[in-house]
Amino acid sequence: MLTIVELLYDFVISTLVGLFGLHLITKKGPKASKFLGLYFLIFCARIILAYYATGGRLIQYPHLYLVGSPIHFLAPPVAFLFIYFMLYPQRKWRVWQALLFLPFVLHLGELLPFYFGPLEVKMSQIQLVLQYKSLVDYPGTVTFFSPKLLSLLKLIHTSVYAFISFLMVLLQIIKNRNKYNRFVLKWMVTFTSLSLLSVVFIGAYVLGIIGFNNLRFSYADLLMHLAAFVNLGFVLYRPSLLDGVSFQSLVLRLDKGHRSSEPGEDVEKLRKYEGYAKQLESYFANEKPFLDPELSLEKTAKMLQISTKDLSRTTAYIYELGYPDFVNSWRINYIVQQRNSDKHWQEYSQDMLAELSGFGSRQGLHNAVNRLHGTTPAMFFAQKKKES
Repeated sequence: MLTIVELLYDFVISTLVGLFGLHLITKKGPKASKFLGLYFLIFCARIILAYYATGGRLIQYPHLYLVGSPIHFLAPPVAFLFIYFMLYPQRKWRVWQALLFLPFVLHLGELLPFYFGPLEVKMSQIQLVLQYKSLVDYPGTVTFFSPKLLSLLKLIHTSVYAFISFLMVLLQIIKNRNKYNRFVLKWMVTFTSLSLLSVVFIGAYVLGIIGFNNLRFSYADLLMHLAAFVNLGFVLYRPSLLDGVSFQSLVLRLDKGHRSSEPGEDVEKLRKYEGYAKQLESYFANEKPFLDPELSLEKTAKMLQISTKDLSRTTAYIYELGYPDFVNSWRINYIVQQRNSDKHWQEYSQDMLAELSGFGSRQGLHNAVNRLHGTTPAMFFAQKKKES
């Protein structure tokens, strides 16, 4: 009989994570959200398939045997690409990124004859698993490599991606710490660090050091999914970070060490500006008021129910921008995001871009780009296109 923890883990959590993954994949958003959605779907599949491989159910559902094996070569590159596009949201999909999935394709290809083969072959392999009481250390004959060696290859594959991802985040912190929102960096550091820790528990599973390689559910199984659980927690806490426009504006936030306080601004007041900034970002990400050419400091302050003085000081302290420049930065980033995701936007004239993004006029767009980036709109958007 299933315990409450098993019931929640195998059915409730897996279902919610799977639905959330589908939502991220199907909704309009940046590439990072697509890979995170796929990551959650993989997480869901691993939980469900693990349920059918434990508790004596393996022999009842022989057709599901080894179905989850290729997933171990799929999850690491998906997690890596999620981190990659979170750190470099403007970059396009490249051919080399498709090669990351080659181990998954090769392993899936070698298993296809087994999947569509006779039931007797599946049962013979399952009998070996039950005889040796292990999903890792038994004399299987289905794959090119033995189950033990194949498990070690999966471990190495996962470890390499976890280490590279952690190193990539670390290098970005060292080189471009002020470019990214601190919350995003904390998310990436936590995720990659726990990915490395999860590798330790996966290694213990493969090597049989920790005694939960026994065809039964164990609470220690949850340790292998620490990174996935934390990822889910971060997204649920700040879902707006996966909105393309929101992320692009959030990267403009200043690091605390580079913010300039005014005389008389104590810690409580500065903390208050942090809260106002969160409200402001959420409002701009969800409602997109910057698309209104008539948007003013007074309108925004009234909507957020704060004073115009506090709102003006918030944008100056948190972003080192006056309110008009803060709004224009969202408008500019909106154009960049739309041009990257919609080819029609690349053909629009500057007059059309200005109208659709809230500038109202070509001159307004030109003045904003020149003030914030020191160049013309044509040169700025051409450079952004080259970077992507």
